Amino acid sequence: MIKKYGKAALIAAVAGSCGYLSAATLTVTDAANGTNVSLEGARNGSIALDTVVLTFGDVYQVGDRITLSLDGSTGAKFPSFAGNMPSITCTSGDFVIESPVASSSSSTATFVISGKSANVTSIGKTCTFASLTVLGSSITSSGVVSLSSSKTQGVGADAATAVTVLTVASQITSVSVLSALNGVVDYQNNLGLTFAADDNGVATNIPGNGDQLTIAIGSTDGMWLSTTAALTVNFTLAAASGRSFTFLDDAGTCGTSGLLNRTTSNGRVGFAGGATNNLTINAACNAVTYSGTTSALTGTTRTVSLEFGHKSATPSTGTVIDPMTFPAMNVTVQQGATTRNETSVLPGAWTSNGSIVQIPYMPINTTAGTGKIDPVIIISNRSASTGTISATVRNEAGVTCALTDAQLGTVAGNRTKSVGGLIRDAIGGSACPTIDASSTQRLSITLTVTLPSGSTDVYSGYTVGGSSRVTVVNSSIGVANP
Repeated sequence: MIKKYGKAALIAAVAGSCGYLSAATLTVTDAANGTNVSLEGARNGSIALDTVVLTFGDVYQVGDRITLSLDGSTGAKFPSFAGNMPSITCTSGDFVIESPVASSSSSTATFVISGKSANVTSIGKTCTFASLTVLGSSITSSGVVSLSSSKTQGVGADAATAVTVLTVASQITSVSVLSALNGVVDYQNNLGLTFAADDNGVATNIPGNGDQLTIAIGSTDGMWLSTTAALTVNFTLAAASGRSFTFLDDAGTCGTSGLLNRTTSNGRVGFAGGATNNLTINAACNAVTYSGTTSALTGTTRTVSLEFGHKSATPSTGTVIDPMTFPAMNVTVQQGATTRNETSVLPGAWTSNGSIVQIPYMPINTTAGTGKIDPVIIISNRSASTGTISATVRNEAGVTCALTDAQLGTVAGNRTKSVGGLIRDAIGGSACPTIDASSTQRLSITLTVTLPSGSTDVYSGYTVGGSSRVTVVNSSIGVANP
């Protein structure tokens, strides 16, 4: 039986048998000229694809359709074509590509083939799209935007391999800590009300000694569609577990005032480079939140800073500052409601120059009976302030264990506190699992008490089997008894 073919199909069959058929191809030039497009700047504009040239590799008949697709993970879409149809010209007057089928914003645009004759071949012919654009606000993330085409209606696929249209990258290159918190709380001269020294090399806003946390936002300048708009920076500085920022609001009204730098508070948190109402503190007094704007992203590192200290250069009243190691915090940089960068950073730590007492030798074990060696360590506080107690113990093998004030507690004003049993129990239990107190350990103990050394004494010794106390020399008062 002889099959009958239409002229267009016969042309396609002949072309295919002669090796004329090949895939369609795309070439693209764009207004970005191959450079990175700013993710932040794209938000407020459109990216023109100056020229998109499609070369056909198959036969198209009247009524066939082709689809241009924006690909990649950026979310890029064409804008709505309603009232803004792209300009399209083809190399043959016998066929044209009509306006897109859909007009709503989409990552695809489908066009209809039309022509004066059903018999004209389109193989090797080109059509040029001269005014296609990418909708800038549709781009939600960095990445590569590519363009591909396919024959979505008619015989054959005639797909063009995707070609890169542009790359999108954030102007924000980094978020880091430029100046970490590193203040030494001054217990020797100011009872812990301020820091022992001012931040070296850092401009401060506090009359007395201040400690500053500075977050740096790095950016790239000269990107295509570079934005110069300010972005919002947000972070929450949390106190260490069991510690607080009570010194910022010693009236006990944390979380109820819009301003931390008000006249009713003896403590103060200052802010370099913005209004104080960018700062809030929670009701529990253990978290300070900053939300403010950077200056424009123009390639120069931008900074936001918090400064802590006391209003007075020589404070005599207020609430003591807690030494602490601050937990990691997330810094987010936002453009409107959209997060452009989120980075975890380490804010630093506050140490103290409180009383440090070295006990160079202390035998200890948890053996029952007459062989039990118990440490006797008594701290005497002759000031009116309450001090927290922490310690580091090290055995003969060099194994160390840190004990916090959560384990050793505090010593109240004009009181004494015995901590020998607490240290013994810590190394005999799970608090110091690397030091085994079931056999006799010979420890070096460093005690730290947040009190002036001139009003703090430590007695140290040990008993064997509950009696026979032996005094141990320490760096506080030598061999004197309490």
